[in-house]
Amino acid sequence: PKGWLNGMIWGAILILGIIDYLTGVELSISFFHLIPVTMAAWALGKHSGLSYSILAATVWLVSNLLSGQIFSNAFFGVWNTLIRFGFYGVVTVLLVELHNALEEEHVLANTDPLTGALNRRSFNELAEKKMILAEVTQRPYTVVYIDLDNFKPINDKQGHAIGDLVLKAVADTIQKQIRIADISARFGGDEFAILLADIGQDAAKHIVQRLRKALLEKMDMHVWDVTFSIGALTFLTMPHSVEEMVRLTDELMYEVKTNGKNSIKYSVYD
Repeated sequence: PKGWLNGMIWGAILILGIIDYLTGVELSISFFHLIPVTMAAWALGKHSGLSYSILAATVWLVSNLLSGQIFSNAFFGVWNTLIRFGFYGVVTVLLVELHNALEEEHVLANTDPLTGALNRRSFNELAEKKMILAEVTQRPYTVVYIDLDNFKPINDKQGHAIGDLVLKAVADTIQKQIRIADISARFGGDEFAILLADIGQDAAKHIVQRLRKALLEKMDMHVWDVTFSIGALTFLTMPHSVEEMVRLTDELMYEVKTNGKNSIKYSVYD
């Protein structure tokens, strides 16, 4: 929690100030103020990091004055404090930039750049954890595979820009219809997958039907001639791998695709 973290950083800076005071002016420990400052920069952001940089530099000055340091001119005390603040501030800015770059890299590596949904690799990693948890708790889960019908004509006749809007609308609608505990991903092209955690077949039917209704309403709203072929496979036992789980659900969806499209097929894997 931020409150706890802020308290810990404040405490660390004050403790360092007390140690600095007790050790006297001959032994400087100002470098160690970087520890709480870097914690603030990494966890709380640039503004917090700079604020704690000011506090750390000020505490250093006060502790040295209290321990007997005398400056021939007040300017030197101010100058030294500013130098320390500048040092802490530069470290803060560099750390924040590094943190942001790593966050951006993580997002790019795990999400589909067009829709913002998870990509297939990230889905597989999270799905494997969900599968293991389901095996331990002996709880079912349901995987839903969605394919957009008539998506290619949209791209061919109305252009890729409209096709991109369709995919974004689908991803956004899916995300709004599922729970935080569930995961969804775009599997490339016009295919999406969802893992509904702790959901048996009866509950899955209600969720998937509601999702399909929301998707069709979204398409009608924009006058896009797109429907959805959906396979929903409930797993009572864990398959050999995530790949097998996805393949079995994909095959279920394909049965819908080859039998008229625009429908849902349910099954159970036991």
